Amino acid sequence: MPLQDYQSELEQALFEAGTGSQVELPQRSLDADQAYAIQRGVAARGASPVKAWKLGLTSQGSRDAFGAAEPLVGRLPAAAISTQDKTIAFAPPEMYAEAEVVFEMGEDLAPKAGAYTREDLVPAIRAIHAGIEIVRSRFVTTDLPLPLLIADNVMGHALVLGQKLTDGWDDTFADMPVSLTRNGDEVAEGATSLVMGNPLDAVVWLANWLRDKEGETLRKGQLIASGTCTGATQIYNDDVIHIDFGGATMARVSVCNDQ
Repeated sequence: MPLQDYQSELEQALFEAGTGSQVELPQRSLDADQAYAIQRGVAARGASPVKAWKLGLTSQGSRDAFGAAEPLVGRLPAAAISTQDKTIAFAPPEMYAEAEVVFEMGEDLAPKAGAYTREDLVPAIRAIHAGIEIVRSRFVTTDLPLPLLIADNVMGHALVLGQKLTDGWDDTFADMPVSLTRNGDEVAEGATSLVMGNPLDAVVWLANWLRDKEGETLRKGQLIASGTCTGATQIYNDDVIHIDFGGATMARVSVCNDQ
């Protein structure tokens, strides 16, 4: 089968899997560029603009585990963004929760010939929020090679936007303890510094990646889920998840299959 036809079939299968079905692992191998083309094609079939960019493999340990040289990028439409007073539908067989620092853009990032820096990003950031990312695979297993992880939108499923942590950027959030609890029991501890040493640097990296790989810039109103502060915690039907930043609960979500 020609590569273009193969990519189109996989795009359609992954798009349909967003409604609950799962996709068998393909036998044909892909490279990263082909995988991102499939991810882009799946998003285009949804005909909704990107509301949130999501970053994965933002810790050195996770990149080493996948043999990745850099973080991964996924994209979420507005329909995948929830507030913390909503309930997320549980989608079997496996779902995971991650505590995230979520950035909100207050203005378009101006085009720039050289590399973007912290100084370019900070004035464009409107706010940062606590967030809970919900991840699940559209394939029949979460044990994926790197290209299929990319094609699978880095397993991006939903983003729960919690409380605003601050207007603009505050260096306090460069290295702050974060914890995740499930049904009242703490199951994961971490810190914002696990995200590339500083989650602001993850956003800088994304800005440069978008320009170089996608020919895009970050836009006003877009969100950036900068990467997990706590690792991935498996969650189950009827679970209630809380995340704390600096000891204060800043986001909460329930998952239930009665949706």
